[in-house]
Amino acid sequence: MIYFTDIEKSKEGILQILEVIKNYEKDGEVRFIAGIQSRNFSEYKIQQLICIVRERLNMTRRELLRLSEVALTYNKLWATDDNNCFRDAEKLFRKIRSTLKGTKIIYKRFTPICRKNVPGRDFRPSIFVKSTLAYAECGRDLYGLESYPDSVSTLYAEMGAYFTNVVAVLLICHQELAKEAMISKDADLCLQLLNEQCKNIVGDMKDVVGMLSKEAASKDELLKTSKKKGSLKVFAQEGFHKYSIARVTRYATSRAIENGAAFGLDDIESLYFVNDPEKGMKAKEIMTCFDIYADKGRGTKMDTTAIAEFVCWTGLGIAKGYKYFTSTYTGSYDLPQKKSVWARFDSYKKADPEAAKNGGMERKFASDFENRISKR
Repeated sequence: MIYFTDIEKSKEGILQILEVIKNYEKDGEVRFIAGIQSRNFSEYKIQQLICIVRERLNMTRRELLRLSEVALTYNKLWATDDNNCFRDAEKLFRKIRSTLKGTKIIYKRFTPICRKNVPGRDFRPSIFVKSTLAYAECGRDLYGLESYPDSVSTLYAEMGAYFTNVVAVLLICHQELAKEAMISKDADLCLQLLNEQCKNIVGDMKDVVGMLSKEAASKDELLKTSKKKGSLKVFAQEGFHKYSIARVTRYATSRAIENGAAFGLDDIESLYFVNDPEKGMKAKEIMTCFDIYADKGRGTKMDTTAIAEFVCWTGLGIAKGYKYFTSTYTGSYDLPQKKSVWARFDSYKKADPEAAKNGGMERKFASDFENRISKR
């Protein structure tokens, strides 16, 4: 065979295939029929090629689904478990190997055979240039697909579906590469992505519960690296898509604990109030004398309204806020059950449904607690 089928493993290689398919889409039927005629396919060869194209079509659809899933978060996260998925050529081309192999098979089948004047290996033309599906000159058939057996029309339709999916796969790769390059040049955006990911990590307590200690935080190598850079923005830009999620989880936890410690917060409190350590410090102070801000309820139980107001004031959310309250309360009252507190909260929402929209009731309860503090 005098042709080669290599594809450059880079962004340029992706663009090359996209351009070749784009050229085919201009006059696909003409090029398809010219290829059928030049190779003089038998009915058996046509049926065989239909099976091959369908097989590659299914593989390409699976690759499209995989890449679509990765692309959902790839450039929205500072660190992913698919770092360099699109940037690293070897890794990217392994992920879309079925797509690329399918294009090679099809274009090779539609490349005219020529055994005269076989050039040396270094001078062999590419099938993506010499194939009738690509740029090779070809005549126009007078009668079109209607003059051929149904199997030929079936093959043409299957190839059309295949090329549509190939384009979708390659466009995802090209778009994600372009986005990644743009983000990596924007230090502010890199820092924003880093901070957002750290916030989400420490917000999910179950993922970091085993990493809670100031000793572990002080030894975290990534935290040390960020300090050596002298600027968190520089660290964020240089580290974009360089670390795994597990590695960033350790970093986010260590950073939160270190920041919280500067405000006198313990490990758990540092994670609870990672976005507002000053409020955490104030909440800690309030919890040492919460009884003076609250009204006693029935018997020895505390009024549920004070608890609901405090939880809304912390901004931790209902479940996490109640857990923080019960784990730090040291007063003399018996605490009502969680369901009693939220029953009171729900009763206010039912009484004023308009105020409950868009977090309005939470803001009202938080404001009521501010008033409660100011009166003492």
